[in-house]
Amino acid sequence: MRTLLLSVALLASLFATAQIDLSKIMAGQGVKVEDDKSPFVPNSFVGSFRMENHLYKNGVEEKHSPTTMRYWSSADMTLIKTEMPEQKDQDMRMMTDLKGKWQYMLMTDDKGGKTAMKSRKKTVTVDKEAEGKMADVTVTNETKVIDGHTCVKVVSKSSEGTWTGWVAKDLPSPFGDMLRNVKAGDPAMSERMSKLDGMTLEFEWTDANGKDSMRCYIKDVVVGTVDAGVFSLDGYEVMEMPSFGQ
Repeated sequence: MRTLLLSVALLASLFATAQIDLSKIMAGQGVKVEDDKSPFVPNSFVGSFRMENHLYKNGVEEKHSPTTMRYWSSADMTLIKTEMPEQKDQDMRMMTDLKGKWQYMLMTDDKGGKTAMKSRKKTVTVDKEAEGKMADVTVTNETKVIDGHTCVKVVSKSSEGTWTGWVAKDLPSPFGDMLRNVKAGDPAMSERMSKLDGMTLEFEWTDANGKDSMRCYIKDVVVGTVDAGVFSLDGYEVMEMPSFGQ
């Protein structure tokens, strides 16, 4: 569960322009979770990448930092793997079948046994109070080259804090897909995401109190192809879970 919540927090930081109040989401306030019945929309990003995340408190890197998130995507499948220093021997992944509307929590135990917990894909709808105010997003003229890609500096400020990212306009972004796949039917969100046209290769999030921050680096980007074998359930014992959140 901690791994899953960390993944949610990482995604929320990527979409700083969304300004969703995570404290209310974690408390279940102003949030509706239900089976995804929306029409299938293929992912615009096909490929993979690795995201390295460094978490700081009062300027000191936390002991469970850095963490790594690995992401694979085809037109109709996604797979996320989160790696944490204190859980080196654990292999846990979240796979989503966008066409079939299924999600799988893939786990491998210390003896090599593989289990896939299958459940209906969910969508999360956040009410206006929990969603918060739209952030002030500025696309600057400042640029720098990261791994051969010219990136433009984008700054997003709100009462929650400041997000500063470096966006490569020549790379397609997977983050719009990731956000749409957990939160559907929000035109305002789409409008905000359009300001981040391209793939963010580095970003920093600093809380408004100035004490908490996160620095993330996107590496090993592959665009246009992905190994279909990463989405295979071969060797897994599949267990279907009851549906919640109705």
